[in-house]
Amino acid sequence: MTDRSTPSAAAPGRSFARTSPRRSRVVTASAVVGALALTAATFASPAAAAPQPTAKPAASVAGPSDINGFRSVGYVMADSRVTRDFHVADLVRTGAIEDLTHINYAFGNVTTDLVCDIADVPGEGDPLNDFVAEVPAADSVDGKADKPNQKLAGNFNQLKKLKAVSPETKILVSLGGWTWSDNFSEAASTAEGRTRLVDSCLDLYIDGNLPVVDGKGGPGVAAGIFDGIDIDWEWPVTGGETANVRPEDKENFLLLMEEFRAELDARGATTGQDYLLTAFAPAGGWNAGQGGWLDPRLFAVVDFLNVQGYDFHGGWVPNKTGHQGNLHPDGAENWGLGLDGALGMYVKAGADPSQINAGLAAYGHGWYGVKDGTKGWQPAAGYVGTKTYAELRSFGGKKFFDPKIGASWLYNGDQWWSYDDPASVTAKAEFVATQGYGGAMWWDLSGDYRNELGDALGSTLRAATPGPGVAEECAVPWYGTGVYTGGEVVSHEGTEYKAQWWTRNQEPGASNAWKKIGPCGTAPEVEAAVCAPAWSREAVYTGGQTVSRAGVNYTAQWWTKGELPGSVTWGSWDPVGLCA
Repeated sequence: MTDRSTPSAAAPGRSFARTSPRRSRVVTASAVVGALALTAATFASPAAAAPQPTAKPAASVAGPSDINGFRSVGYVMADSRVTRDFHVADLVRTGAIEDLTHINYAFGNVTTDLVCDIADVPGEGDPLNDFVAEVPAADSVDGKADKPNQKLAGNFNQLKKLKAVSPETKILVSLGGWTWSDNFSEAASTAEGRTRLVDSCLDLYIDGNLPVVDGKGGPGVAAGIFDGIDIDWEWPVTGGETANVRPEDKENFLLLMEEFRAELDARGATTGQDYLLTAFAPAGGWNAGQGGWLDPRLFAVVDFLNVQGYDFHGGWVPNKTGHQGNLHPDGAENWGLGLDGALGMYVKAGADPSQINAGLAAYGHGWYGVKDGTKGWQPAAGYVGTKTYAELRSFGGKKFFDPKIGASWLYNGDQWWSYDDPASVTAKAEFVATQGYGGAMWWDLSGDYRNELGDALGSTLRAATPGPGVAEECAVPWYGTGVYTGGEVVSHEGTEYKAQWWTRNQEPGASNAWKKIGPCGTAPEVEAAVCAPAWSREAVYTGGQTVSRAGVNYTAQWWTKGELPGSVTWGSWDPVGLCA
């Protein structure tokens, strides 16, 4: 494993029903009939320039409750303000918050006392970063410095300020991680222990009863910050950083998750809030099967799972390069691991696709002494380590992207690096959308550069067929890149609208170009079109030709080559309807 799971590493209601069905392919706008289902490109070449961002809603510091019906979950490390000069305020400054629906704060600890606590003891808690350190004005969400007499400071106060400006954003505390999973097994080993652990976690993070450290903290001081609990137990039965495991972990893990669900629901019945329960789930079948991650009991109690989609290859194989987060398997290499298989494993076990988020990495793995940088799985003299995307984007060298396996890498000198860039993120986002998955997750947000990766994800999801968070009866969504003529019907934020005249890039509800019809389901239903042939970067298109991308058909308005459909507001492509 990498620093993905180490504490010190280099809108009201749920957005999605716990067991909501896959969205049906029924829309309420005219569509152009195509010929073939969406397929992947079949060429491998140096990576083309990153796709242009899709037009977003009007500029705002606020994050959405969903992105065209999808989730985007991002982890924020507690100590990134110190180790990477990355602050909660940077989510607003970079615009990243506009491409996020959920934030997981990492991490909370299950201490040696077998409870949730932010103990002022080395290795047991991090009160300084959590709620004690006074944040200066320059690093504060609202531009106001913390004061010495405040009871709440640090990251917790910044998250509270973030919720004030972005109330739709859901914030969860993530418990465990690679380093702080040591005590889960013992804490969950008895009924009494599970009750004690769950009660302590809700008391600390939901009720906000903080310990008093250096004059900060106290009863109820952190109330209202966290919207739920994310469990990152690495790993029941099979272990992680330590071997603090037992064969009974599988059943105890499931019982623990059931108790968290019951107590969160009970607390919600009192407060009127709908608290979330999520988990970080393994990509490997051994960890997943042995630890209870594929048990339908788990799917019945979690709102969603964030499935690891990276660290498929790394420093544990120092003499051979390889892809750490490929979308599809690269033949038999690395036991045929790929993100598609990891996600599919959970669906095959009984999870609804809408419950599954694809894990993406904002960092890469590198090797040195590599003679051939044009492909993966080459001999190497040794392992370099990890670098963030922010570091790798300016590392230099030649960048590659293979669309057949959905993987990017770069080669500079004799160093070969596997990482996600906008090209691979776009491919993965299209896969998520067309397969009906719930969204994606980032480890971690400090590794991105000015939200380039987050924008690639958000832009692609906005241009795709709607996700499971959009009601099935809704008309085809309004796209900022679309050209609409009088009479066309779209949906936007749960309401259906009819175009009054020709319009483009005018938001329904904020422009006289659109007349409100009513809530979703008001307009008559029309079956979705068949997907046209998939768009190809190498092909030349002329006005009137139709292609498909991520479950949406597009018609060229004039001659075009290389412009990604849905990526340019005043571009060549007009989204004419959903397809299947």
